[in-house]
Amino acid sequence: MKHSIGEVRREYDRLDALCGVSTRGVALSVSTRATRRMGLFRPGKPPRIILSAFVLDDDALFWDTIRHEYAHALVWLREPDGRHGHDAVWRAACREVGCDPKATAAPTEDQLALRAERAKYRVSCLGCGQATLYLKAGKIVTLLKQGKGNRLRCRACGAKRFRLEEL
Repeated sequence: MKHSIGEVRREYDRLDALCGVSTRGVALSVSTRATRRMGLFRPGKPPRIILSAFVLDDDALFWDTIRHEYAHALVWLREPDGRHGHDAVWRAACREVGCDPKATAAPTEDQLALRAERAKYRVSCLGCGQATLYLKAGKIVTLLKQGKGNRLRCRACGAKRFRLEEL
């Protein structure tokens, strides 16, 4: 790994001094299972920031991702009862800490390769051909296995016919 949780904590301490808050009560962890998201802020007891392991290996993603999640924690610390997600309050916090105020980023080649390597299912739309990989049998895969795929609709073309492949 290029970066470490210690480095994340040092950056958060620097940002704490800049923003006048303390994120020392926010637990930091790394997930080796997360392949679709780069990070996650989870309010609760204790509040937690979870970073995907591949983010620590990619210098281009690292700084923006840890600041993105810090911005979520910052908004929550300032307004624990608020539910801001990726709204204007959160975007202002992003600008305050120096990250791009975007909700998501396009997956990197490494993310796509890791997803393909770990995928157990592929669901393809029979209307437009768009395929999505799944690591586990969630709601969509379960409905298709039960023959209830007509309850689903393709986000790209609106079709209601799918093919499920076990990989």
